[in-house]
Amino acid sequence: MTIGAPKYLDSKVQTLSGNLTLTVNSEQLNSLDPGGSGRNVTLPAVANGLRCDIQNTADGSEDLAVKNSGGTTIVTVSQNEDVSLLCDGTTWMVNLSKGAT
Repeated sequence: MTIGAPKYLDSKVQTLSGNLTLTVNSEQLNSLDPGGSGRNVTLPAVANGLRCDIQNTADGSEDLAVKNSGGTTIVTVSQNEDVSLLCDGTTWMVNLSKGAT
């Protein structure tokens, strides 16, 4: 599912080797392994109705800093956590789910 246009179960599983910038054409569901280091995930510019889900599948203590298009961190997703982000056209709203401890 792309961030901007709904489709069914469009997802991406990826091990990162650097920071990641999402666009309105990126998959909605992103299962990301930071690849041994903390990484930044930058969201597209705000627009009403955008949605993105990010899961941190790290095998160690590696965080994903999710940033808005201006570079401000809006949420940090730690190992075994996931976040749903929804944009109202002005800001990204965050729903962070903690993983099992």
